[in-house]
Amino acid sequence: MTVGMRCVYFNEYNVLMGGTTYLPLVSGLLHARALTSEKVRASFEFAPYLFHIDSPGRILAQYREPPAVAAFSLMMWNEQLNLHVAREIKARFPACVIVFGGAQVPHHPETYFREHPFIDVAVRGEGEEVFTEILERLAEGQGLDGLAGVSWRTPLDEIRVSTVERPFARDLDAYPSPYLEGLYDRMLEERRDLSFQAIMETNRGCPFHCTFCYWGKGGLSRKYRYHGLDRVAAEIRWMGERRIRYVFNADSNFGMNRRDLDIAQMLVETKKTYGYPEKFRTCYGKNTDEKIFRIGNLFHQHQLEKGITISYQSISPEVQKNIKRDNIKLSVARDLHERFNSLDVPVYTELILGLPGETIESWRAGIDEILSSGLKNQLFVYACQVFPNTELAEPDYRQRFGIVTRRVPLNEIHGSIRRSDWVTEYEDIVVTTNSMTVEDWRRMLVFSWMTMLIHSLKMGFFVLCWLVERHGVRHSQFIDALCAAPRERFPRLGEQLAMFEDNLSRILGGEGRGCILPEYGPIYWDVEEAAFLSLSRDFPGFFAELETLAAELLANRGIAFDTEELAEVVRYQRARIPGPEGIEPATHHFAFNLPEYFDRFFTDSRPAIERRPQGMAVDSREFGGSLERYARETILW
Repeated sequence: MTVGMRCVYFNEYNVLMGGTTYLPLVSGLLHARALTSEKVRASFEFAPYLFHIDSPGRILAQYREPPAVAAFSLMMWNEQLNLHVAREIKARFPACVIVFGGAQVPHHPETYFREHPFIDVAVRGEGEEVFTEILERLAEGQGLDGLAGVSWRTPLDEIRVSTVERPFARDLDAYPSPYLEGLYDRMLEERRDLSFQAIMETNRGCPFHCTFCYWGKGGLSRKYRYHGLDRVAAEIRWMGERRIRYVFNADSNFGMNRRDLDIAQMLVETKKTYGYPEKFRTCYGKNTDEKIFRIGNLFHQHQLEKGITISYQSISPEVQKNIKRDNIKLSVARDLHERFNSLDVPVYTELILGLPGETIESWRAGIDEILSSGLKNQLFVYACQVFPNTELAEPDYRQRFGIVTRRVPLNEIHGSIRRSDWVTEYEDIVVTTNSMTVEDWRRMLVFSWMTMLIHSLKMGFFVLCWLVERHGVRHSQFIDALCAAPRERFPRLGEQLAMFEDNLSRILGGEGRGCILPEYGPIYWDVEEAAFLSLSRDFPGFFAELETLAAELLANRGIAFDTEELAEVVRYQRARIPGPEGIEPATHHFAFNLPEYFDRFFTDSRPAIERRPQGMAVDSREFGGSLERYARETILW
């Protein structure tokens, strides 16, 4: 530490996923912008970033120099840890200025300041310019009066809130890139024990105003602003050169802007040159088609993207009105599904359970509609969460729609199991609305978990397709039959239903989501994933139950069917799902033409089922006797 200089610490605790975490983008952006100020450079030095979740003791041990300023970036997965560390910093170093920013900090923070008297400054919205100005004021010994976009505590413990909003810089390149400025190079060199992922952003803003989302309302900007393509290309090249395997794009609606195809091409060319990034994940636009199709096809050709996400959140027009959601039209989505399916590009869809106006009837109808639209990959169902600075969190909005939440500990799904010396974080989950009682919510969450088990994780996917196309059964009818299966007759399925109910009771009792299965790895699993892994211990028993339930459903509805055909459909289903023991190379012989029927199921040339012998060759698949590898490769990959 240089004599006469004051030390600034950045605290951005990202999720730790085993030995993997993200480079701290917020810290880097604030740091890079601050270094453009001569006053800041003359007065402050910057400590190494504190960048992943850990125990408070290990974090505090890294405060080797007395801090003049400690800046904290708050998100839902680190808010309590930030509060804990900041409180301790203030106790140890009373003169340190504690600066809070991030999506979790209320934009009207008077109560927050009273509850947490160690906080000195709260920043709302973007932080690059205001953080630099805070440091400049501190360097000159000035107060923060007149500083736009901040709230602060005076030396007399008075809370002041600036009502002036900061004008946005139209040119985002005014903020230097921490990647290109070399601010992560030392970290990458010194922390070879970690694998780093990176976040990039090509623009900021969101034109939509969804009531559950921070992007439009909470982010304070509904207008797009852009980084120049030269800068975007240079950052992508930086990531390729440094062998960053996974890149997450922080744009709100990738594919809606004409230039996004150029950016997609940059990623492809970088991967072709360096072999990295291996995967690119983004949030796709909500109401565009051709550009997304071209981007998705390009990424798929070069194995850059696991799949394309077409998110609805809800199919109900009433819900969409209540949440101010502008969805992609179902006709457009169906066309996209067909075009992506023809190229074998995976398509994923998301729904949120618990949005205002959703009912049992609309939820079930929505799932039927989505699954009937040609979705052959995964449907993800999320429990609705309430975030600060969103309309969903406002008291008037909650009262209007009867929104009741349950606060539970946050367990990051697929994140490392939280250690006993870590600070507990929380999430607020909607469990009741005017249109959905808590019992309705329980029923629909079980229904949704079963849907994801059978359809998304493919445990009964081909049987479900056959029932729907061959016999006119609705998807929801078969899912209902599975959820209502008598547990004494269907013990393997009953075990999973009991596990579903137990998880619901624990959530409503205040326990966190996620399942811990030590034999499958030191991470949290979703409930439906835990059910998959449980059933994998006895696939023959489960598929026998699946066949019986399908037969009983058809018989109870007076639908004639060929029992031999059903048996072969179940046998085909079983052959497509690897078990923990792996798969030996083999050819399966069928009396019906099921292999070509299912292979062309989502095309215009799907053949009729007929009694015509046909074989299906299955390649070998082995997991080395490791349950952890089995879980990783069948679910995470």
